[in-house]
Order: sequence, then C-alpha cells, then structure tokens
Amino acid sequence: MRDAGWLRMCWHYANVCNRRIFRAVFNAALLWMITSGVASAADAAASPSPTDTQTDQSRSPSDTVLSKTAARIDRLHGQSEQLVQSLVGRVDAFFVNDEFATFTDNESRVRLRLDADHWENAGWDVAPRVRLQLVMPGLQRRLRLVVNDGDVEESGQPVDDDSKDNDIAFRWVNDDDDRIKLSYDLGLRISGSGVDPFVRFNAGISYPVAEQWQGQTTNRLFHYVKRGWRNDFAQTFDRPLADDLLLRSRSRIQYFQNRRHNPTLEQKFSLFHTLDEQSVLAFEALWRQRSEEDSVYGDEALLVEPRNHYDQFAIQARYRRNIGRPWFFVELWPILYWPEERDYEASLAARIRVEVNLGDNGKLALDD
Repeated sequence: MRDAGWLRMCWHYANVCNRRIFRAVFNAALLWMITSGVASAADAAASPSPTDTQTDQSRSPSDTVLSKTAARIDRLHGQSEQLVQSLVGRVDAFFVNDEFATFTDNESRVRLRLDADHWENAGWDVAPRVRLQLVMPGLQRRLRLVVNDGDVEESGQPVDDDSKDNDIAFRWVNDDDDRIKLSYDLGLRISGSGVDPFVRFNAGISYPVAEQWQGQTTNRLFHYVKRGWRNDFAQTFDRPLADDLLLRSRSRIQYFQNRRHNPTLEQKFSLFHTLDEQSVLAFEALWRQRSEEDSVYGDEALLVEPRNHYDQFAIQARYRRNIGRPWFFVELWPILYWPEERDYEASLAARIRVEVNLGDNGKLALDD
C-alpha cells in the first residue's frame, strides 16, 4: 500500500511538471516565431553607416554607446513588426492567390505580456502571456489567425490554471454590418493535459443610450470537445465626463459546464483618466462571485467553511505608462479586497505588468 501511495504521489508531481513544461515550451515556440527574424536586424545594426560614424566622433563615449543601443532596439522592433507582416503573407498563401501576398493594409499585432501577482495569504504567481492576431490580406480580410483570444483580460483577477493554457484558432469575420459584429472560430485549446478542439461564436452590438451613454453588448459561446459548453456575456455602458475622463459600468455573466457552481458573476465600475500622452490611470470598484476553482486560497488558508463559490469585493487603481519606446509599457495595480474565503478580512494585493506591443504601437488605453 505504501508503494502504491508513493506511485500516486510521483504520478501527480509528474503531471504538474509536464503541464508547466508544456506551457513553457508552447510560449517559447510562439516567442521564437515572433523574434526569429530579429537576428538579421541585429547584424545590420552592428555595422554603423558612415553618417553614424561621423556623428559619433563629435560625441562622448557614453553618449555614443547609449545612442547606438537605442538605435539598435528601434531597428530590432521594426524588424519584428516586418516579421509580423511577412508571417501574414506566409500563412495566407495557403488560402489566396499569390497576387494578394503583397497586400499591405495590415492590422495584425502581437502582444507579449508578463504579469506578476501577489495576494496576501496566497503568495506570488507569475504568468507570461503571448497574444497574437494575424489578419489575412485576401478573402476580403475576413480570415484571421488568433492566439490566446478566448479570455477577457481580468482586472485584478488572480492568474488561474485555465488562463495559463493556450488556444489557437482560425476566425472568420462577418463585417457586413458596421454596428453588429459577428465572427466564428475553429481552433484548439492546448494544455499540459492534452489538446481540446473547440468552436466559438462571437457576437457584439454597440448602440447609443439616452444622449450621453454608449452601450455595448457582447456574447461569446464556446463548445469544447472535452470541457463542454461555456458562455461569456458582458454588458457595458460608457459615458464621457470630460475630454480626459470616462465612466464605465460592466456587468459580466459566465457559464462553465465543467464547473460545479454556475454562473460566475461580476459587476465593475471604472473611472478612466488620461494623465498625459504617456500615462493613464483608472480607479475601480468591483464585486464578483466566482467558483472555488478560481480561488487563490488553499483549504489551509480558509477562515470559513469550504463552499462551491465565494464572493469578493475590491477597490483598485491601475496606472499604465509608456516608457522609453512607443511599444513598451509598464502597469502597477495596488488592490484592496475583501474575500469571503478569509471571512471578508481586508487584504492587500498587487500586480506588476510588463508589456511589449508589435504591430500595434501607441496603444496606451487600459484593457478592460
């Protein structure tokens, strides 16, 4: 019996390690795809032009090193953006004629993100994330390749195991109506436990409400072969208060067939403030009811009897700043929250986010 217990424990830790290794390898492969064309840019940057040589002679050694380093970084980033465009042409070649390969009206983008979260009485969690969208030039620009587009970026939501999975899908966009947005996805969700094929239907509509409000209703319906059905409904209302102030209300209802508690509920109020051309700030108050699978607390940290769902109240600030280059961003999130798992004891949390955007420069707006 003891040998059987040891075998079960070893099998459990092997599965955990395999999931982590699989996720790391998958993200590394995506990063390699995005940056594989950078080496040629580095070689070009290493050989300065005559104009650069003449200018450097009039500068001090320290200024020369800093200017060369900045110039090389910009060249590398430019080369990465060109690689994004070239990837579009390569993938699209399977679906359209060669005459569309040089189509240049490109809205593709890649976002590299690293979140470091700390939750009081729960510790640290670090999660790298790659999000990619390639818009195919042919087929009237209706076909897209999307990676990790299945989940909304949660404000102050702990990093859970599902968000560390990766999904990749082809999307067909129906853009016949400017007001109503419809799209259809066919893809794979990839995790350490295997591959789960899925289909996804996305629908959204925007409309004015009264005189100064703008409404947006969205719904995403998923069906996974292994996990079953999932639905994500969100209702948003926006109202500009000034040129640099925006008030937002968002209500969200989610259903997961493979979870014991449904639905998952959330209500959030946000006030967005543009500070300057390089920084924005948001103040938020939210309530959410989530299933026990989403809780960051283990049984040993609970101050209440275990339940299949828990409420949480939180107030938080989010500060986002563009630093150094137009494609590099840093965010700081101080959070004060009252989790039911801790008997509504006031607790502190924080998130530090580092983000690089390729092909979509200047996106200073805070994600919802």
